[in-house]
Amino acid sequence: MEYPATSASWDRLLGLAVPLAPLVAQSVAGAAPGPVLIRRALLHALPQTVLVYWLFRFIPWVGGFAYMLILVPLAAQRLVARPRGIPGPEAVLRVLVVVLIGFGGVWSFIGHTVLADSVATQIGWPTGSPFQIELAFATLGLSAAAFLTLWQAGGLMAGPVLAKSVFWLGAAGVHIADAAQNGNFSALNIGTPLAGDLVYPALLLWLAWKAGYLRAPQ
Repeated sequence: MEYPATSASWDRLLGLAVPLAPLVAQSVAGAAPGPVLIRRALLHALPQTVLVYWLFRFIPWVGGFAYMLILVPLAAQRLVARPRGIPGPEAVLRVLVVVLIGFGGVWSFIGHTVLADSVATQIGWPTGSPFQIELAFATLGLSAAAFLTLWQAGGLMAGPVLAKSVFWLGAAGVHIADAAQNGNFSALNIGTPLAGDLVYPALLLWLAWKAGYLRAPQ
């Protein structure tokens, strides 16, 4: 039997580890206007997520997956689905869209701008390409669309999921082709990023289907 105090402590810990989840819960409840939630996300929850995710990345190979595929869904279930009374798949989808696409786009933007040469080298790309900066802004644009779901979830949920899924699957094809044609087996070309390019869209598309966002109205 789980005692209430223990449950509350776990929820507080999850709220610290996945600070964007409580904002999604507030969005579902209509507790604050969308612009207020987005401001809280960008100024408070996002920097905290950067720190926590950065720490998880020190776990070799599986750190990022552990955060996105275990901790984030757990936070969605306990902090969104259970208290707000919405189905589990929809709660997980809403939090993953904000964290995986929203925060993830900011993380990618930083990597392809501030750390551009380092990231390019680890992928096996030439450094100094302006196309990498274009890629950074593409991911930032998808990130902005994902954060807007805090404001208008129903009308905007399918767009970021579909757009980012096409991006991920296309990137997976490019990385596989680069490995097959050019022998590029660099760490960020064939490795955990490639796995994410395949796993994340499959998960998000399935959740969006289960939640009804990719089905025709009855």
